[in-house]
Formats: sequence, C-alpha cells, structure tokens
Amino acid sequence: MKLETRPLPGPFGVEILGLDLAQPMERETVEALLNLFHQHQIIVLREQKLSFGQYDRVTRHFGGQKPHFLDHLRLNGHPAILMLTNVQENGRPTGVYRGAAFWHTDVAYEDPPNSSTIVYSLEVPRGGCPTEFADCFTAYDDLPQAMKERIAGLRVIHHYGNRWDMDENSKHSAETLTPGQKERVRNVVMPLVRSHHVTGRKALYGVAGSAFGIEGWPEDEGIGLLDELAHHCIQQKYRTQYDYAVGDLAAWDTFSTLHKAQAQEPAHGDTDRRVLWRVSVTGKPPVFQSNGR
Repeated sequence: MKLETRPLPGPFGVEILGLDLAQPMERETVEALLNLFHQHQIIVLREQKLSFGQYDRVTRHFGGQKPHFLDHLRLNGHPAILMLTNVQENGRPTGVYRGAAFWHTDVAYEDPPNSSTIVYSLEVPRGGCPTEFADCFTAYDDLPQAMKERIAGLRVIHHYGNRWDMDENSKHSAETLTPGQKERVRNVVMPLVRSHHVTGRKALYGVAGSAFGIEGWPEDEGIGLLDELAHHCIQQKYRTQYDYAVGDLAAWDTFSTLHKAQAQEPAHGDTDRRVLWRVSVTGKPPVFQSNGR
C-alpha cells in the first residue's frame, strides 16, 4: 500500500496525507505507515480527531508503551501518557513545559531506552511553540572515516539531566525531579553509534542531553568528544523545525534524532495554553515482530 506524503520544512521528515487514525487500520496500512516512519524519522498526520482510546491504540502500533520516569506529570488514569503542558493547577505544573528545551534524546537514560515518541496535540498557544529535530543518521554518515573508526564500539554514560545546564532553576535544564525520583536516578550505558533496530542503519545516539561521559575515558575527554559530536549533529543542514497545530499527531524515531522543544511560560489565559499527550514506546513495532522483519 502506498500512502501520500509531502516533506516537512527541512532536510527530513514527512507529513502523511489522507489517513484517519480514528479508524482501525488494516495490517498493510500499519506497515506502510511504519515504513515511512523508519525511512523519514519524523511523521506528522494533521487534523486528527482522536479519543483517549484511539490515541492509545495508535501508539501501540509503534512498540510497547513505557511509563515515563516523571511519574508526577503523567496523565491521570494512563501511566504511559506524559503531559506536555504549561497549564498549572494551584500554582503547580501539571506537565512538562520547560524541561525539554535543550537538545536531547528521549529517555536514553533508562534501559531499555525509548525507540520512538508519539505526541498528540490538543491545545496550542497563539504564538506557536516549534520543536527542532536533528538527523543523526546523516550526521553519522558525514563523519570522516577516521572519526567513525575512533568512536566504533564506544559506550556512553547516561543519567537523567541536561549536561549543558544542570541548574534546576534554568528554563533550559531538564524537568526538576521530586526527591523520590532523584533517589532512583542511575547511570546506564548506551552505544555511541547505534545500529537501528528495524533498518540496521547507523546513527550517532544520545550525544547531547543525558550523556555525561564515555565509559573508560577521563571525564573531560569524554565530554569533549560528546560535545564535538553533538555540535556536529545540530548543524543547521541537519535540522528540521516543526510546530504543532490542534489535532496533529507526530512521531519521531528516538534512535536516529535529537530534538529540542521551545521553553514555555505558564499559561495565563486560553490563548497561551499548550496541551499535548505524549507516549514513549520501546522495542520493535508489533507488526514487524510478527512477520519476522
């Protein structure tokens, strides 16, 4: 089955046209959708009208749902849905509204990590709130051969936070953790070069955000290499920017992208409100598991 697409503004990512996600999809449609996803790394489907249950069903096509570490900002009644919102209740945040405004890879600090993230837009602020994405497949392909040989087999030390800004009061730091969450933070190690779990294509993985060193290296040398690779990845030639409209469903491949949201201030009225549902998934899509791909 062939789905109609048009490119997003930038060097990668596509909008998929003419598909109503509120309706259950046949197997061949799911395969076509996911093939486009893994080819283009970001997909957007606009003007969707999804109930809670319909959104839940769509996300399960991408992999196994994974409850987010920020358990105090999950949607009540659904542990896999993290709220992305600047709406507050009694002066307290009800979701993430500043803690993703830095280059990062979603949940590279847990094992198993995210394989993709799926977001559904319910409300958007009048001034917009664009997200930027960087293509880590092409960034890896463009590295000099000597650098590819240098980094082959290296493993990166990850834990929750933003390596470039650890000030909890900064709008460019990671979301502030509760005391209980801080006690659960652990180091995990991930490959610096990851072969994609579906396509096999190599990408630089998790070089910004939660990456705090290279296993077996002195801290300053490890961070120096990570900074070099991160700045390589986020060059403008590798970047696509996308801004949500109400009803947009967007998904991105976390194994082959970095992304950065725009920091928001708390909403003061209806025109300032931003409300998104976000689900993290891990592992291969079920349709590819069952057919042996």
